[in-house]
Amino acid sequence: MTPTACLASALALLCTLSALQARASHEPANPPWTVPHDSTNQRQIADYPLGPVEDADGNLWLGSVGSGAFMWDGRELHEFHEEDGLVGDRVTGLTLGPENRLWFVSAHEHMGGESALMTWDGTTLERATHPAGFPDRPVRPFFDQEGALWVQSNGRFYREQLGVFLEFVLPEPSLPRTNSTGYEPMNMRQARNGDLWFGTSDQGAYRHDGQTFHQLTTADGLPTNNVSLHLEDRDGNLWLSCYHWHLPEGEKHGALCRWDGKEITTFPEVPGLTGNEIYSVYEDRAGHLWICATGHGVYRYDGNAFKLFTQLEPAQPDFRFGCNSIYQDRLGRMWFGFAGGLYRLDGETLVNVTRGGPWE
Repeated sequence: MTPTACLASALALLCTLSALQARASHEPANPPWTVPHDSTNQRQIADYPLGPVEDADGNLWLGSVGSGAFMWDGRELHEFHEEDGLVGDRVTGLTLGPENRLWFVSAHEHMGGESALMTWDGTTLERATHPAGFPDRPVRPFFDQEGALWVQSNGRFYREQLGVFLEFVLPEPSLPRTNSTGYEPMNMRQARNGDLWFGTSDQGAYRHDGQTFHQLTTADGLPTNNVSLHLEDRDGNLWLSCYHWHLPEGEKHGALCRWDGKEITTFPEVPGLTGNEIYSVYEDRAGHLWICATGHGVYRYDGNAFKLFTQLEPAQPDFRFGCNSIYQDRLGRMWFGFAGGLYRLDGETLVNVTRGGPWE
């Protein structure tokens, strides 16, 4: 090779190296919360996964009871902990708010510890800022039809209104207090007509029609006055469950209930839907209801019949089917957060999805 040719080759190599270096300097490095995907990793994502919910970009998010927050972006699993901005690794109440921003509560693992609302706008995880009156230790963020933010704190409901947070005061208890645990598992829903519903730990459910409270209790047919609200179905029925985990043995009458505006219906003919804890109910886009019956399995209700799903992969003979959450993603896949791990329905089989998958 002539000296001129050698010089040309050297210059070309130098230009190539410079171009690669320049491109590398402009490509963002993986964020610190990225966990390189390893299909052989059979570790559970979390012992108690919560959520799931998709953000505006289709990423699947999961909370947990003490394991942090997780996001599956279709290629890699990202996990978030205190060093990534969380208050603590107890992550609950995942919900999409206005402008498709993801909201959730981050708290220390022990109940009653510090907590805060966190938001994700598609690129940044940060603690939400709030106007005056925002309560400490918030739980269960909820957005009403007008986009107003509601939170619970210490067994009370607060609503953002005219630039401040104000307590939305429920009626004084009129029934015996059966919950002496100090834990108030209350929640709220809004009907399509605008009525607000509030589930309480021992006062039944309250409906607020914009002016007046109306109470739904055992006098109306509820099995117990310990109520968790789930959803209003497409036919206008309110689905709720009565729980009994804190009641004496002779009073454990928890059940799935349907309120049609006139009467309560329970389903004693279906194993596991009465005398049991029902933590999760979900309506898919076809109008089917999915119900997790602790100790029995997952039911799908088409309005006429209940179909039970119990087959697991891998098989677990002693699996308790304690379900924390149900979700249908934009591709139609059904996800279940069980005590013990994340599962996805494949045909009629509930497949355990570990950190290594299978995600699809």
